[in-house]
Amino acid sequence: MSKFESITRWRDLEDGHLYNPGDAYPYNGKEVSESRINELISTQNKAGFAVIKAIEEKAEEIPVQAEETPKKAVRSRKKTA
Repeated sequence: MSKFESITRWRDLEDGHLYNPGDAYPYNGKEVSESRINELISTQNKAGFAVIKAIEEKAEEIPVQAEETPKKAVRSRKKTA
């Protein structure tokens, strides 16, 4: 199942939950039907505009170790008198 997030502030009329922009939909792993999702991502709902959008799932990032670069030797410059 894809993941979705709220794109506006709205209240779900099915359960009364209030969503703010950026909130995950559905909350707490709630089960929702595909037809309900299609309704909320389209204009075919009581609001008349989309209230959620699909978000891309990010691939798990694998940490990459940076290669060590050799340090340059620092020569001291002595003042000659």
